[in-house]
Amino acid sequence: MKTWFDRQPNTVKASFYALCAAMLAACFTLTIRFATAEIHPYQAVFLRFFFGVILIAPMVWRKGWATLKTARLPLLGLRGVLSASEMCLWFMAVLYLPLAEATTLNFTVPLFGTILAAVALRETVRIHRWIAVLVGFVGVGLIIQPGSDAMQFASLLPIAAAMCMAGAGMITKKLVRTESTTALLFYLMVITTPISLIPALFVWQTPSLAALGLMAVAALMMNVMQVCNVKALQLADYSFFVGFSYLRLPIIAVLALILFGEVPDIWILPGGAMIVGAAIYVALRERKLAAEVAKTAEATKTANPTGDVSAQIPTQVPAQDPQAAILSEHDPKMR
Repeated sequence: MKTWFDRQPNTVKASFYALCAAMLAACFTLTIRFATAEIHPYQAVFLRFFFGVILIAPMVWRKGWATLKTARLPLLGLRGVLSASEMCLWFMAVLYLPLAEATTLNFTVPLFGTILAAVALRETVRIHRWIAVLVGFVGVGLIIQPGSDAMQFASLLPIAAAMCMAGAGMITKKLVRTESTTALLFYLMVITTPISLIPALFVWQTPSLAALGLMAVAALMMNVMQVCNVKALQLADYSFFVGFSYLRLPIIAVLALILFGEVPDIWILPGGAMIVGAAIYVALRERKLAAEVAKTAEATKTANPTGDVSAQIPTQVPAQDPQAAILSEHDPKMR
């Protein structure tokens, strides 16, 4: 028997899941702020990954150990280092910066992804995307105001975190072609847990049950958020979905105002609009290019079914954050 929700159009259901994902992302950030009020951000990062291993274990058990077979451990290890570094930088940004500012500056991930794709992957980035990247970084300048008394060193933390996330995403784009989703998630948690333990040991203090509970809930929220993202992407096109991920900014701004009395700086509005606008444009443009590449590959394969088409297919791959790249294997539209 179909429920009321099942009878709704796919766009309505996708909107629900995407909105839930945005709310969970905002709540995750707030949970980290509460947890780091007691424990050091490095320790919080370790606990987040430690609980992540526990939560991913049932999936591995259900899928079987054969799904973890890989010949790309060095690349998985580098991805783990970048992901652990990104999380450390992000948790410190959450602790030391107003949450609206930290969140806005972290939206620069697609901008750095475009730069890395051009430099490391030799992807052809045309003038429109470069203009979007430039506009996005002008927005960054409006928020952090370099050279002025308003600038603070902590403002660089979410930007550095975005750079690490973009690098990890570029590696994930390569791994997702050969590795299973289970393997990508499992190795991410297994590699980042001992890596994050190293800095955590230098600042370790026995966490209270409340802090442990907060970090366990944070890890669970991230897992549920991934499920919501997958559901949304299965029901609607990426162009419909992408805007929802930025809703966590107003959600965080409102909750930070209520819970911590944080009033966003006046420059957050124009700077954030430029960053978010540029990020959405880059994401949609790269999505369109990815679709064109896939269409070319399919046409070439049809015309030459027995030949090697790899050399005839463009190598451009859209820049994504690590989580989006992992999710792409779940959703046929994003492959």
